Amino acid sequence: MKYKVLKELFGHNSFRELQEEGVDAILEGKDLLMILPTGGGKSLVYQLPTMLMNGITIVISPLIALMQDQVNALNAQDLSAAMINSSQTQKEIAEVIQKLYNNELKFLYLSPEKLNTKYSLELLKNLNINFFVIDEAHCISQWGHEFRDDYRALGTLRQHFANTPITAFTATSTKMVQRDITQALQLNNPLILKGKIFRKNIFISVQHRIGNGYAQLKNFLRNHKNERGIIYVSSRKKAEELSIHLNQNGYKSLIYHAGLPQHIREENFKIFTNDNVDIMVATIAFGMGIDKSDIRFVVHMSLPKTQENYYQEIGRAGRDGEPSQTLLLFNSSDMIMQKQFLKDIPNKDYAQHLYEKIEKIYKFATSEICYHKQIAEYFEDSLEPCQSMCDNCLDEKQDRQDITQEAQMILSTIYKTKQSFGKNYIIDILRGSQEQKLLANNADKLSVYGIGTHRTKKEWFIIVERLLELHILDVGDFSTLKLTQDAVAVLKSQKGVDIKASRLEVKKVQARKIEEDFEYDKELFEALRQKRYEIAQDLGVAPYIIFGDKTLKALANYKPTDKESMLEINGIGEKKFNSFGEDFLEIIEDFL
Repeated sequence: MKYKVLKELFGHNSFRELQEEGVDAILEGKDLLMILPTGGGKSLVYQLPTMLMNGITIVISPLIALMQDQVNALNAQDLSAAMINSSQTQKEIAEVIQKLYNNELKFLYLSPEKLNTKYSLELLKNLNINFFVIDEAHCISQWGHEFRDDYRALGTLRQHFANTPITAFTATSTKMVQRDITQALQLNNPLILKGKIFRKNIFISVQHRIGNGYAQLKNFLRNHKNERGIIYVSSRKKAEELSIHLNQNGYKSLIYHAGLPQHIREENFKIFTNDNVDIMVATIAFGMGIDKSDIRFVVHMSLPKTQENYYQEIGRAGRDGEPSQTLLLFNSSDMIMQKQFLKDIPNKDYAQHLYEKIEKIYKFATSEICYHKQIAEYFEDSLEPCQSMCDNCLDEKQDRQDITQEAQMILSTIYKTKQSFGKNYIIDILRGSQEQKLLANNADKLSVYGIGTHRTKKEWFIIVERLLELHILDVGDFSTLKLTQDAVAVLKSQKGVDIKASRLEVKKVQARKIEEDFEYDKELFEALRQKRYEIAQDLGVAPYIIFGDKTLKALANYKPTDKESMLEINGIGEKKFNSFGEDFLEIIEDFL
């Protein structure tokens, strides 16, 4: 029966990795903790068994926009769903409650703050609940990257619903967070399913940021014209500035951050998901639950706080399995700034925990090891180097340049200025700057003054970065540069220093995309895409809810001309064909 539902309701010919095991566990009434990468198909694991059960499934979700998106997607498939959250009027909530009492719903989405009330708990006790779903379950853990007090309170569910199974889903979880989720939710001997971390359709690029990074960003975007993407920035102000800059340069972008009024955030989210704008420039407020399948790129304009944040955010790209690309721009000042914020955290153990996370994400960005392998190892997974899906693997055989002499120049300058200055001052000495501050300190009298004019200022900054990542240099108070024990070995020529030659250039990021699984007619694809957009506009839903890009490409490849052949395509079931099939068949027939 589950295979029939899989095809007819959800349009899939087979289960993905671990989906069937998760579905079976729920049907057997077990507690479940499922850790599956974004795009791995977590939603189907709880939606399919719900359709084989008599009662209602309660889904706890952290974001109103995500909740609305998922409810719309279910209703578009004639799978009755509704939500209750703080954005609704009393009348709207009363209508949902009436549907609950009339047994008209299969799914109810609740925000955690709405669930954690006496009224909601009493309401739920009067329903025939199949099981609870805790989405984005990492929010429960105080050792996670998006801890929320309202989520921690979900631990009381077991007290009120002792015999109702609980399923928890997340895309990221270290063993520490996994244990915390299990204990906090009081899961009863749960089945734990953990998928492989590797996202084989995502190419990872990492570059040292030059200046504000705008030139590097625009070079990257040239390879992504008319594609949807997200650009993450570190502050509200930077989001606004970058969006203005992009719009002035011919791109279509909007902003999303916590400082915007809620109705503006929701409107911008809707405009983006409906394909009416290409780029969302956002802070981490746009970090969770973006259920949009056709995001082709994700850019970080600075270093994320943790590898959990980074992995969650790049996971917004390529949820449909299609080739996608990410770009991370960073420099050491990002790490220094983040560490400054830790001084205000009263819990020293927690502050130390965050300090270590910052160190790890910086090490990730500066390392020359496969980026996918590093991510997998962070989450206690194993992976061989990806070979072709990240900069480090493609650049493995790249020419290296010896910079021992330049390193000695920098170290000597730091030593001669008593380790009392930051990188700008040190580089200005090497470059023979006429800055008044240098001359007032008699820096022009030093033997190292002006010995580095053979390198540009940008090149010197990158060499300093290399010395920092190798821990030949350290950063002290007020961003002063300090020598480490390894610096002594370099100064004595007992240790050499090299660097990828490409790092001393502003590297052009090429869209190194994976080859498509199959060839398809690009002209027909665009015609089908236009029809999808028109239908979505009429229904008031996001286009990908009609059909994903992968399904449209399959249609543009196989060009089915009747119902039977169209149902052979993955992503099209009976319900979707009955709703939209004839419209797309007509486009194909006209094209042929």
